[in-house]
Amino acid sequence: MIPHNAVTPDTVLQELVRYMQASPDQTGSFSHLKLDDLLPVFQDKATRVLSSFEKYHPISHDAWEHGKGGKDIMLGYSYTAGCQGHERYVAIRAISFEEFEKDDGLVPKVTAHIHEMEASCGPQLDHYYLLLCTDARKHGEMIRALEQQLRKERAAVVVEPSHAWSFYTLEDTVTDAVSDRLIYANDYVRRQAREQIADIDKRQLILLLSCLVHAIEEMKNFSVADEFVLHNDDVHDFEATHPENYSPLEDMTAMEGRFFFRDADVEGFRIYQDSASAIIALYYDARVRYGHEGDEAVRYLFAFLERTI
Repeated sequence: MIPHNAVTPDTVLQELVRYMQASPDQTGSFSHLKLDDLLPVFQDKATRVLSSFEKYHPISHDAWEHGKGGKDIMLGYSYTAGCQGHERYVAIRAISFEEFEKDDGLVPKVTAHIHEMEASCGPQLDHYYLLLCTDARKHGEMIRALEQQLRKERAAVVVEPSHAWSFYTLEDTVTDAVSDRLIYANDYVRRQAREQIADIDKRQLILLLSCLVHAIEEMKNFSVADEFVLHNDDVHDFEATHPENYSPLEDMTAMEGRFFFRDADVEGFRIYQDSASAIIALYYDARVRYGHEGDEAVRYLFAFLERTI
């Protein structure tokens, strides 16, 4: 686990750009996107990471377009805990499907540009992220040529189309959760939350989190009705990407005695609040820190905890 004083915005970006991997077929969607579509999204994501740090550290930061035609996104940040007060830089460049189609000396152009950026920023440049936003099936040869050439460049981080598409489509709740999981990862409450979900599977986790958030926000007696369990939208969304035989009541029964119990006064389940106290604390933290509620809160908590399992 990375200690909190070693984590920087660059550390979080390294995690996020490879957090998930799309299929080669999904990267075909890049063919419909121009550079003007891509850059604002990537800049928003990077700025959100910086904003997450601002919730933990006094930090000064900025993001701006750089280079001819504004093809680069530059991030500058400085905070005592991670930078010893010196400004650090991260550069992000997206290469669009259209640029791959032109193929007018793309590899040497990119290499030369990285060298210019390193000369300009010096050792204060953490990394230069090169997001290959193209169809992995159509431009595989050019992708391999870029990877081969840039392998020896210290600052270069080449993000293949499958990871670039996942980063492009990554929800804000996941960005926030990954940032929070890395910053102060060894916080006592967070460690307790991870321990509280030990030995349950991911499907049970999404059901537990959905029930907890619903009970906190909608119910006054910390309970969930059988109807809510049987027709749970969060679980159905999970099942869409994890198809298997599913019995929500069986999952509830598996967690009964640990998180849930039957009560004669309730047509459903009550929740043992003490058994999920740290998870509940994480919910309120995310609500105050980011404003996450409802389904957003469920997705945040799931992204925060699911890699523990």
